[in-house]
Amino acid sequence: MSFRELRTFTEIMRSLGYQRLISMESFRTPNFDLVSDILNWLVHRYDPLLQIPFEVSTEHERVQFLKLVAQVMYTKARIKLNKKKLYSADGYAVKELLKISSLLYGSMRRNADDAEKAAQSDFSIAAKLNDLKLTRTLASEITGQVGTTCCLVALVCRLPRHLSHHTTH
Repeated sequence: MSFRELRTFTEIMRSLGYQRLISMESFRTPNFDLVSDILNWLVHRYDPLLQIPFEVSTEHERVQFLKLVAQVMYTKARIKLNKKKLYSADGYAVKELLKISSLLYGSMRRNADDAEKAAQSDFSIAAKLNDLKLTRTLASEITGQVGTTCCLVALVCRLPRHLSHHTTH
């Protein structure tokens, strides 16, 4: 575990909305309660419909919990977790937890980017509709002006004949 990985993990968990505070010192010594809580939260964040028993008071229950989480994450997300590192619940567990949290964070960012692009395209469509309305209005005005100009040109063409007719009488 490096300082950078631990910092990245805590930032990702904060941005994902994990409620408990994760300090940089949390993984200096084994802390299985925190690791199991984070795993449980990440798995339910990945698939809220999953029912994973969260009993981790005995060694056997801890092993069963880790096996089940590793199996679910492998079958659902194709993420292979090292159960021994997770059971150690220290800095090496952070690398394993980072695999899941990075996946969730990446999908969250892609969704945010997609929503932003959709909002921009909606704004773009609205702007294009306004441009279309303006173009139609201008085309109608141009057509009206062309008609007026044609009438005036015809009048000017008839004017010399009309003047010559009036001067001779």
